[in-house]
Amino acid sequence: MTSSGVRSLPELEEIPCPLCGTATFRLVHTLQDRLSPSRAQAAGVSQEETFSLAACSSCGFLYLNPRPRPEYLGRYYRAAGYDPHRRRGGGWTGLLYRILRPLSVDWKAAQAARDLPPGRLLDVGCGSGEFPARMRERGWEAWGLELDEAAAGQARELGVKVVVGDPVTAPLPDLDFDLITAWHALEHLPDLRGSAARVAGRLRRGGRLALALPNPASLEARFYGSRWVAWDAPRHLYHFRRQDLQALFEPLGFRFLRSLALPLDPFYHALLSELSWKSGPAAGLYAARGLLLGAASFLNGLRPEQGSSLLYLFQKT
Repeated sequence: MTSSGVRSLPELEEIPCPLCGTATFRLVHTLQDRLSPSRAQAAGVSQEETFSLAACSSCGFLYLNPRPRPEYLGRYYRAAGYDPHRRRGGGWTGLLYRILRPLSVDWKAAQAARDLPPGRLLDVGCGSGEFPARMRERGWEAWGLELDEAAAGQARELGVKVVVGDPVTAPLPDLDFDLITAWHALEHLPDLRGSAARVAGRLRRGGRLALALPNPASLEARFYGSRWVAWDAPRHLYHFRRQDLQALFEPLGFRFLRSLALPLDPFYHALLSELSWKSGPAAGLYAARGLLLGAASFLNGLRPEQGSSLLYLFQKT
């Protein structure tokens, strides 16, 4: 499929492959916005939008094409069901997210900073600030970078120093960081190469970069197909394999260290993959199937790079 074969609307932009620049691609999935009913109600837009997930015909990178122009992206986050930007509401899946979040944050803190003495942290896409707040408790000087002002305000309530803006243009402090983290953030950033370069420039030599991302090769991605919740169109603009991250960061002076599966993500992804599209009396049955699939995906994630989401660790050389 070529660029001339895709839907064109004024609020969408067509792009070449963000990694290699190739203009041609093939269609992988046609995706719906899982939050469209509540988002449409909040933003006054159609619930019938669909988005094309493309695979580059040269390097195989998965990316949304066409995608919302940057000035339109904000409206896709104004939905009642977007868990990362809130501390309350969202029904029982939102409640589950908040119950499990402290366990997830502790795991992230332990793995990202393993063998590192406390230093200076920048958390890109810090959301409501739970991770940098936990790192403060562990003795780190913790900074956050967040696009959404409301989420940044919640992070400040936890004592986190937050800069609001895009990684490319935000007024970051004139500091070098020992650890830069991005927990499910890189896939949201319109200027992928510009964001990577800005992050690389703020990490000291020998510092660590920790990137958590959904895994498009995971068991539940294959099982649910276009209904896998972590495609999350159009908020997720890209979907990374390890070789994609190496192609992006190795030219900037990074060396890949290792990858780890995030232990709780398969259950959350599978449950939402079931319940984002279904409701009514049978929802309990679908939830049970989601828990079973989540358990299977968790076990599959014990194999190298097969987890629902993966944490990739790089060192700046």
